[in-house]
Amino acid sequence: MKIKKFLSVLMCVVILAVCAPVSVAAEEIMQADYIEDEVIFQYTPQISTSSYSGQNFGKTLSALGITELSELNTYEDDEITTASVYEDATTYVAKIEGDVLETCRELEKLDGVSYAEPNYLFETDSFTMPKEISITNGIYANYQKWYFDMLQISEAWEKYETAGEGVTIAVIDNGFNLEAVDFPVNLWDDGNGNHGKNIANDNYNLDPVYYNGSALNDSAHGSNVAGIIGMAATGTNGIGAAYDAELMLLKVAKDNKKTQNNTTAITTDALASAIYYAKHHGADIITMSLGIQGSFPNSIKNAVDDAYYSGIVLIAAAGNYAAASSDSLNYPAAAENVIGVMATDKTNTATLTNFSNYDTDDGKYYDIAAPGSQIIGCGITTGNFSIMSGTSQATPLVAACTALYLSANPGTRVDKIYEALRNSSKSYVVSNSTVSTEKTYKYKLMNALDLMEYGKIEPEIEFNFTTTIITDPNTGYIYGLDEGFTDISNYITVKDGTGTAVFVPTALGNGTGSVLNVYTIYGEFYKSYTVLLYGDVNGDCKIDGQDSVIIDCIGNGFGDYSDCVLAAADAEQSGTIDQSDVIAVSESGIGLQTINQLR
Repeated sequence: MKIKKFLSVLMCVVILAVCAPVSVAAEEIMQADYIEDEVIFQYTPQISTSSYSGQNFGKTLSALGITELSELNTYEDDEITTASVYEDATTYVAKIEGDVLETCRELEKLDGVSYAEPNYLFETDSFTMPKEISITNGIYANYQKWYFDMLQISEAWEKYETAGEGVTIAVIDNGFNLEAVDFPVNLWDDGNGNHGKNIANDNYNLDPVYYNGSALNDSAHGSNVAGIIGMAATGTNGIGAAYDAELMLLKVAKDNKKTQNNTTAITTDALASAIYYAKHHGADIITMSLGIQGSFPNSIKNAVDDAYYSGIVLIAAAGNYAAASSDSLNYPAAAENVIGVMATDKTNTATLTNFSNYDTDDGKYYDIAAPGSQIIGCGITTGNFSIMSGTSQATPLVAACTALYLSANPGTRVDKIYEALRNSSKSYVVSNSTVSTEKTYKYKLMNALDLMEYGKIEPEIEFNFTTTIITDPNTGYIYGLDEGFTDISNYITVKDGTGTAVFVPTALGNGTGSVLNVYTIYGEFYKSYTVLLYGDVNGDCKIDGQDSVIIDCIGNGFGDYSDCVLAAADAEQSGTIDQSDVIAVSESGIGLQTINQLR
């Protein structure tokens, strides 16, 4: 629980250990907007013979101009607990007197401080302020159908009979108008009637705060985003792309902090705390239609990694600066453990918008594109809906498609979900020619139906018919292989992107009894093939005197053998195992004849 404390809290800290590694030097901190009187730093107290005591450390902080500390809330005291990535470290938000960057530089010199950074301001990634429209305008037909058709949302609902039920999506945004027409009704509940939390102000008031008689700058964005995912289905208006998923609403705009644009500020500490809250309260997906251009604050990276390694899908907007990834990155979207979403145009649906950031590094930073132009969501003005454009609007569409997938495939590992999001679509869009003028880049376009069917495809098994391989579909045997073969992939493979194969030889080699197991792209067992070499019964991939001895035993009824060994023992294919097979194998071993593998 976040509790404000003065420097005396550190007076009793045990003596510090050696200096922890610094991940981002203060000199390298980007020149993005930040709170002018706050810094964030991570501190790890340990018992050692350091020259500093906890009391001296507190005095040092005071000398640096730090007047007040509050602990960044990771919700470790809640009933639901999971081991943190940095469980021995504590992250503090400090009030300071003095220069922010200079204070960060001085803090990073101290033993036990692993990083220090400004409390950065994040921006919601919408290109335009919302346009309010009346419900009399035919919401679905006029404003939604085009991108629902493009994403095949309705087809996915129908074929897989889900609209996201059983999945919880944490929507991290500035604020929400819960009284908006058709605002999502499937809201997560913490057990006390709260549908999320006002993280920034440490209360449960999720509603907008009005400045200058308008809430548009402060909560229309979150209302639009929430509506894109979960807008209630009334049969006459619009509808959310995953309207049966539960939404956990996390407000991160601080009512008492303002940006230069006179909007409520989304700060690093609020965003990090929201990610931790979502993780500790059971979210399956976190969607973030916000970002910061230029670098990745350590406190956000730690929260993101903690959530990802706990099995949560994180999705974020790529940003609206028309910037190439080679020039400037938008975080958290560009992070390795986050799915970064670019925005496609409505007028030319085969290209990115002219405002969307774009990836020039073959999908290294941003992963997928989705419609982000004139997307409908819940509004602020009573009775109306809102239309907004931006990667902010593309992001909840990807989150909704992911909820459909998870609803149909519960328990899927997070890395497999990322694989499906990055690779499933059969549709592509290209970079905007007015933005990327020297080169055209190609990106996967989100498709709900392709995503749902990813992993359902049976592996495509390819037989090399330039060899002599033969398969028996009734028994699963593969034969016709050359005696002494070394590589099964010369005969049979699985097409890339449809699955994998694992060859399991016998204890003696690649011969009779070896197995080729085939798996789907999700690693689920699909089928197996068993190698059969006529005359080779001990599995060493050679036909010699050792085999003839065993075949003689088989013919005389000594011992128990598997079906494939019995089939291999009938080297002459007479239907019985007798002395003619023993002789044939013996002669093969001394080079007088060969055993025919083609039957």
